[in-house]
Amino acid sequence: MDSHVLHDNPRPVFAEGKMDNRFVTTRGALEHAVKDPMPFWTTQDTRNALVATMIPGGAAIAAFAVFARDKEVVEWWSTQVKKPHWAPTDVRLYSIMDVLALSPLGYASYLVYKNGGGFDYTDTRLALGLYGANMMFALATIPLVKHKNLGGLWKNTLLVHLTAAGAAYAFYKIDQQAGLWMIPYAVWTGFYAYLTYSIDRENQVMKDF
Repeated sequence: MDSHVLHDNPRPVFAEGKMDNRFVTTRGALEHAVKDPMPFWTTQDTRNALVATMIPGGAAIAAFAVFARDKEVVEWWSTQVKKPHWAPTDVRLYSIMDVLALSPLGYASYLVYKNGGGFDYTDTRLALGLYGANMMFALATIPLVKHKNLGGLWKNTLLVHLTAAGAAYAFYKIDQQAGLWMIPYAVWTGFYAYLTYSIDRENQVMKDF
């Protein structure tokens, strides 16, 4: 047969084994495949990203408002809780750091949703599932601090850090920019987990005496 005869089934544009189906079946996944950053970004995407940003940013601001107005908690954390010498004493400082670290996460999550092909793909569902779990653990910090539960606090902040690190890695595998936006938050939660663990140990020693 003549080698120039057209085949009924043309060869795929992309080499086999190099890409999964998302890159040829969804617009968002196609954007992820090309080199230019987000060539199909629209005003609707901007609105969606802003809404997504309000979720973690709003949670951080709400936590800051709760702690800033609760003088009993501020007094307890600042004067009664024994802390390592390197630890900041003002509980409001932690809330400010939360606002700064959490604010970019909504945008990062939308990049993953858009460029990862939505919820049709397992790795995108996993990445956004880790992100959602992280938000729940982060919100659980508020009642733990208000109830002065140091043991529960450090265990919860460890879960916050682990899910943050896992989400950062999963985000990076889908969209590198989204993963990079997660790094400061993952680092901050790692510091926070070690801090709360150290605080719990310091105060356990005091109880033993």
